[in-house]
Amino acid sequence: MKRRRKHWRDGFGTPKVFVLYRTPDVWRYAMYFSGAIVDGYLAQPSADSEPGAAQSAAHGKAEDLAGRPLTISWESSDEPGWWTGTITTELVELTPNSAAR
Repeated sequence: MKRRRKHWRDGFGTPKVFVLYRTPDVWRYAMYFSGAIVDGYLAQPSADSEPGAAQSAAHGKAEDLAGRPLTISWESSDEPGWWTGTITTELVELTPNSAAR
């Protein structure tokens, strides 16, 4: 069975924008890298769940696809049921001993 490679290892870089929107059946998303777009749907939560639950699941999906911690700042759209998230890489502070590992 072929394993999927993490998108950041494919040369996509850090994702910039995450779009989340509700359809009648599922929450769908599109994550924009510079030069590539990854899209799909969230298996959980259900389409009738609150936006906060979907945003939390989307955040986890973004981190999984990027392969590292991310910060997402969500903003609602003029379109009902749509949210746009600006993505930044979470800064990790290194201690003197952690750099040597």
